[in-house]
Amino acid sequence: MAKDDRLYGKFTQDFADNPKILPLSDAAFRCLVEATLYSRRMLTDGFLATRLATAKWSLAALGELATNDPLKPSFLAVDGGWMIHDYAEHQDTKAEVEARRSRNAANGSKGGIARAKRVASKSVSEIQAETETETETETTTSNEVVKERPATRGSRLSPDWMPSAASVATAKKDAPNVDHRAEHATFIDYWIAQPGQKGVKTNWESTWRNWMRRKQGDAKPKRGNTEWALRPTKADQNAAEFQRIYGGGNERAGSIQAIDAGLSA
Repeated sequence: MAKDDRLYGKFTQDFADNPKILPLSDAAFRCLVEATLYSRRMLTDGFLATRLATAKWSLAALGELATNDPLKPSFLAVDGGWMIHDYAEHQDTKAEVEARRSRNAANGSKGGIARAKRVASKSVSEIQAETETETETETTTSNEVVKERPATRGSRLSPDWMPSAASVATAKKDAPNVDHRAEHATFIDYWIAQPGQKGVKTNWESTWRNWMRRKQGDAKPKRGNTEWALRPTKADQNAAEFQRIYGGGNERAGSIQAIDAGLSA
């Protein structure tokens, strides 16, 4: 279960039955609760600036809270606004919150150091065994294997991510018929648009190489052919059709190209 990092205001169970709270109007009661939660969230230690208070709550509600007890009203008028009475006795102050955050950060740092020491004390085989199942499986179509450090936590792809030189070299060898620059742009657009966990990978280098290999597969001929060849373009088909109908040799190549350009337009 994930840790709840939300902030909370503290109210006693008999808060609403307090002699100076019970007679309050609904508007004044709501004002007091909202003001307390606002001060807790914004770490103002109970201070409510006039501009903010009058924008959020009515003057009638503010006045009611400033006069609901002759000695200890809920709101005390001060320079520039109001103070919530005895705020620090019931709610966390800014100093207390910051001190707690500092302690948590220090404890987290200690925990990180302790984990690092535990990892350092393990053998290489133990570390490999722990990370082996978390490493993304890579399909290889050549004898070359690019060595990479196994990733234990996935991440989303950055729009400016670029593959390593080793991955580019592998892609050139495994996917020679692919326009790697164009496919890289498509790769980036595709993965940064994926929502949630679908767009998270533990090894973007491997994912990129496999993408290029699949695109190479798209360029393969139908089963039964012995050689790889890119499919003829429409321009190639138009030129071949012109040759079939009108004939002609190399001396008419210039005319064929000109007509072919018109057919392709």
